[in-house]
Amino acid sequence: MSFLSRTPFAALFGPSRSDQLAVMLKKLSQMSLACAARFREAEGQDVKGIIELEHKADAIVDEIHELLDNSFIMRFDIPDSMRLADDLDDVVDGMRKVALHLEAYRVQIPGLSPQAMEIFAIGEGMLKRIDQLVDMLAEPRLKLTRVREVADLIDADESKADKLVAAHERTLVEQFSASNANALGFIAHHQLFHLLEQMTDDANHCAKMILSLARKEA
Repeated sequence: MSFLSRTPFAALFGPSRSDQLAVMLKKLSQMSLACAARFREAEGQDVKGIIELEHKADAIVDEIHELLDNSFIMRFDIPDSMRLADDLDDVVDGMRKVALHLEAYRVQIPGLSPQAMEIFAIGEGMLKRIDQLVDMLAEPRLKLTRVREVADLIDADESKADKLVAAHERTLVEQFSASNANALGFIAHHQLFHLLEQMTDDANHCAKMILSLARKEA
């Protein structure tokens, strides 16, 4: 809760637009966690459920854009706030893309491998840390040291995911290097790892944006 939301001014006029933004970003972050939980439980097979959650996330992003489009002075720069909302939305979009990819290549990928689920688990863990950072946006002032500590953990997770993907891709090349290998199978698995890696990249963008906001407040 910000200082303004605890004053008589807020009681008369309601929460500030900056406070409203913090609430909406929290809703969006929670939606990304709900989508990740649905993905994990169904191992990416519940396309309909994931798309429904992705549409709900899109609706929240639209609300954020409308709020920012009709605002003049905000606590955080309006372009930065829009970028953060879009980055969070990109992570949810990424889960939808993976689910659709699995649906399209079901013959080649009948189920997610432990290696793929390991990378997804890293991404889900990053989202939980991002949710901690989003909570900090509702505080009167961002504490740069605390934000940097969490952002560094997220960055380390993203680096771990990159290394795992590189290792898995080398294994794929070896597995499908024979002249009679299934080329479509290679494409399906290679693209899957690329999509999972992109999810972790998008999550890291969220952390870097919040870190940038903290530096501007420092």
